[in-house]
Amino acid sequence: MSTETTAAADVASTFADALDPDTLSALMRSTWTWDDRALRRDLSALLVHVAAANGPIDAPAVAAAVRATALSTGVGFVSTVLGPHLTADIGSPFRGQFLPAAGNPTVFRTMASNARAEVRARAAEYLQTSGTADDYPDEASWLSLSTSGPADLGAAMRAFGHSDSTAPLRGNVGLALQTLRALGADGAELARRIERDEVRSTLAAAERNGSWDPALVRTRAVPEMAGWKLTGAKHFVPDAGGADVILIVARSVAGPSVFAVDADAPGLRITPLDTIDPVRPLFTVEVDDAPATLLGREGQGGLLMRRAIDLAMTALAGEQVGLLERAIGILLRQQRAEWPGDELVQTVLDHATAIALWRRAFEPDAAAGAATMAHIACSEASVRVAALAAEIVNDEEAERLLRRALSASLLLGGPAAYHERLLERLGI
Repeated sequence: MSTETTAAADVASTFADALDPDTLSALMRSTWTWDDRALRRDLSALLVHVAAANGPIDAPAVAAAVRATALSTGVGFVSTVLGPHLTADIGSPFRGQFLPAAGNPTVFRTMASNARAEVRARAAEYLQTSGTADDYPDEASWLSLSTSGPADLGAAMRAFGHSDSTAPLRGNVGLALQTLRALGADGAELARRIERDEVRSTLAAAERNGSWDPALVRTRAVPEMAGWKLTGAKHFVPDAGGADVILIVARSVAGPSVFAVDADAPGLRITPLDTIDPVRPLFTVEVDDAPATLLGREGQGGLLMRRAIDLAMTALAGEQVGLLERAIGILLRQQRAEWPGDELVQTVLDHATAIALWRRAFEPDAAAGAATMAHIACSEASVRVAALAAEIVNDEEAERLLRRALSASLLLGGPAAYHERLLERLGI
């Protein structure tokens, strides 16, 4: 290895070590950019790239390309944030740290270009093995798998995403069961009934603005002699049409709380919505003095929803992995000569990134932000590859899959919410 190559590798290694949440957030705080929403979103996206570069990617060439892409993205971000402080030394505490990398971005662009060229030569082989029949267990096993542990839940959701099944897995398992698990002992009885397939449930959290932030909940909860009464409207509720019990986030004087409402309760009305993906339907749930049962402690809904959303994002990411692999399968049925070269490589990197961050999210010791990173990566990858399939293949299956990818990526608030959610999880 030449002296020049060794020096470039040393700069890359040092720069990679600096691309951590604490250093990058301190860099932003040192300039005028801290409150710039576009740059905050870029920071979130960069942290996802970096996490993927440090993730478990088995193919060495693909891992190298993911890392080189993260470094190249990082150079651009650091240069933008430093701005004039990069061009001249007027005392920035970060200029010296980042100047060797940001002062010569061509090195990193070349590194990324060379790494992507290596992937291009192996792209078809990688994509052929991106999903096998063993990765998609039969529908009859999905519910039992969903109760066996995080990895088995992931396998069930991946198979669900790969299919056109109308099973209520997103609402019943991805949302309701995860919320009940977050409740612990207070949700155990209803969770067991779902696991035994005695009842179906879903979670009604978002309201008209589509936000899942419990601070924005306006549905009211009023105590009565024998329980509670709820009044308000929830929107974008998955699988509510076939649910026996609706879990509703409502606000009492103590704050947001989680309540259970029977689907046949007086004052409750369920209305189907016109959606872009009719196979995975969404509903409006309205309550008008509907009787409800409090689950857990009054006012703990904010903390509970944080945990429940993390669990739900991990489950939804599994569905999106299956959807992504379905889109890859559609593309593989076409002649590979019709694939644009750069987009072929990007599809490989998208899949590798999505898989790496999704698997990390359901590890027992997953770090803060792992679930959100998985949801971001899987959302972006599934939409991009489904859009490519719709563009190249242009048939009904591909168009339907693109609509499903869009719907899944936006269900929990979309990019406007999930990038800020990641920064909040990381304390930034």
